[in-house]
Amino acid sequence: MKTRIDYGQLAAKLDYPVIEKKLEQLAQKEPPKKRKTAADALEPLRERLLTLHRKGWSSGQLVEELKAAGVPVSPARFREYLSQWAGKGKKTGKSRNNHRNARYGTNARPTTPTSQVTPTKSAFAAGQTGFRVKDL
Repeated sequence: MKTRIDYGQLAAKLDYPVIEKKLEQLAQKEPPKKRKTAADALEPLRERLLTLHRKGWSSGQLVEELKAAGVPVSPARFREYLSQWAGKGKKTGKSRNNHRNARYGTNARPTTPTSQVTPTKSAFAAGQTGFRVKDL
């Protein structure tokens, strides 16, 4: 079981001016970048990779060259990066709402002209009071 930290004692031991000075030094520097994806590692080569792809190099060929250079990236992921970098958006597929908006306008519902809408009467209002059974 863990022992509890007594923050009262900890506060008494801290040298706040030293900590404040250290935090001020950190505020003047850029934080270290953490590379989380292959796209982050390939960012400095982005324009060169796009140019080669536009000249006819396939994504598979480029991936093989990158793997030989020590960059482990899958062909599917690399194609996704090329798509993003080429300005085709963050997503590779369209969402359902975007498809509807493109088809019907901004409200995502088909518009029906008012001239096509006609009022209907219910069976009861039309004078029919019961069910009619049809003879076979």
